[in-house]
Amino acid sequence: MCGIVGLHIHISLEKWRYNTVCPGGLDCFCSGWLCPTGARSSCRTARRPQIVSLDLTTSSYSPNNITMKKGIPVEVRTNSSADAGCVSGLMIPDFDINKALDVGQDSFTFVPDKAGTFEFTCEMRMSSSTLTVI
Repeated sequence: MCGIVGLHIHISLEKWRYNTVCPGGLDCFCSGWLCPTGARSSCRTARRPQIVSLDLTTSSYSPNNITMKKGIPVEVRTNSSADAGCVSGLMIPDFDINKALDVGQDSFTFVPDKAGTFEFTCEMRMSSSTLTVI
C-alpha cells in the first residue's frame, strides 16, 4: 500500500504508527499489518524524533547521563537560567556538535549515527556528562 501514489493511511494506535517515506519521495503513514511485505521493504521508516530535556546550571547538565537510539533523530531541548555560565555552550565532539545555547529555552536536532558511550561538555571542557547511543 505504501507504493501507491497519493495514498495516505493514518493509524490512530500510536504504537503501530510509523511515518514513512515511500518510493518516489511521497510521505504516507504505514503500519506493519497494513503494508504488504514488498511495500514495507521499499519504504524507509522515519520515526518521530527522540526528545531529550536538558537543564543547564552554573556547573552541570541534568540529567548527567542520557541514553538514545542510533539512527533516530534526537531533539535536545535545553532550559537554562541567566547564570548558566560556560554550560550555556554544549559540545559533542564525536558528532561534530558545538552549540551556543540561548538563555531560557533552546533546542537543536541531530542524528546519532554511531553506537557507544560519548562525552558531551561545556565549551571550556570543565563540565561534562555522558551520552549513550544504543
